[in-house]
Amino acid sequence: MPTHCFIPMLGKRMRVTGLDVCGAVEPGVGMQVSTDGFITVNLSSEVEDGTEIIVKKASGALCVNEKRPDSFKRFTVEIEFCGVNPSLLALVSNANPYQDYAGDDAGFTIPEGDIDKAFALELWLGLSGQACLPGQTGEASGYLLLPFVQAGVPGDITVDGENAVTFSITGAATRGGNGWGVGPYDVLMDETGAAQPLPLAIDPFDHLLLMDTSLAPPPIACDAEIVPVPVP
Repeated sequence: MPTHCFIPMLGKRMRVTGLDVCGAVEPGVGMQVSTDGFITVNLSSEVEDGTEIIVKKASGALCVNEKRPDSFKRFTVEIEFCGVNPSLLALVSNANPYQDYAGDDAGFTIPEGDIDKAFALELWLGLSGQACLPGQTGEASGYLLLPFVQAGVPGDITVDGENAVTFSITGAATRGGNGWGVGPYDVLMDETGAAQPLPLAIDPFDHLLLMDTSLAPPPIACDAEIVPVPVP
């Protein structure tokens, strides 16, 4: 089968979907937000070093010289946002929306206590030198999925007279045991040009998926929306 080679660049869109404590999507119940209001998303790999076994003979020469393979554990996730979206912050951190007299989510609070929230993160990226994929008419994008992320906490907030106030999330980390499957959204086009979800369910212990797509990213929406129920 042909291989797709591509060079991702620049962030275009982000979609965050709230998950239950088991890492599963709740169509018709869970909430999701799509935005372009982010500055950076940083993923740092955490690896468990393999055990090194060294045994020497009485002469000092090596008798056993082995190193077990390293093991990937997780990605830590840091996100810096441009502006404030209380509904979005409530999905990715321990923030809670704060409502005004009209019942609108006008701000957020940060409480004490454990963080028991989880979310899935999808990113759409530009592709260098590719306007469309071969045989496709839609604009080409890179598609990155983190299917199960433990929510984090807001990072340092600096207010001064020279810089804009930005909000970051730190301490978030990917987890194994996701229940994403093929996902609740259409993210690819099939050979007929029809919008479809992922063609194969991702493994529960996959922490990241990166591929290309010709399906347009979801529209930007400040308001949180209910995760749609997939059409059978």
